[in-house]
Amino acid sequence: MGTAEKENGKNEAEEGNETTVKCVASPCVHWAPGDRCGAAAIDVRDEKGTKTIKPEETECHTFALREGLSSMVSAADNVNWGGMAVEMFKSGQQLKPGITCSVDDCKYWATGNQCHAEAIEVAGRDASQCPDTSCATFER
Repeated sequence: MGTAEKENGKNEAEEGNETTVKCVASPCVHWAPGDRCGAAAIDVRDEKGTKTIKPEETECHTFALREGLSSMVSAADNVNWGGMAVEMFKSGQQLKPGITCSVDDCKYWATGNQCHAEAIEVAGRDASQCPDTSCATFER
């Protein structure tokens, strides 16, 4: 086994990805049935680049409006292909995108722009662009 592999067969990048993402932003190209996110990685940011006070001031910067085949093709480089394949045969929590979070005033933020929440929820059921979404889990 290489240095990046663990006894359970996961590499360090997979091991660090234990946060479950519930996403209600159903207009997003990455949204999957059951309010899950099919992206390989998501990027949560603060909207204005200032101190964040409430969840509505955050956004899922990975949001991409599903507008037909062209939007799906342009988002194909950020799809959790492995999780999607496994999900077809074994329903559960295979869809766990990596999370980068630059909202450093959140209590779940950690060095390296990591999120240490057990689960997050991306809000924005009627979103049409990134600022229409938010990290509903944000806490100061």
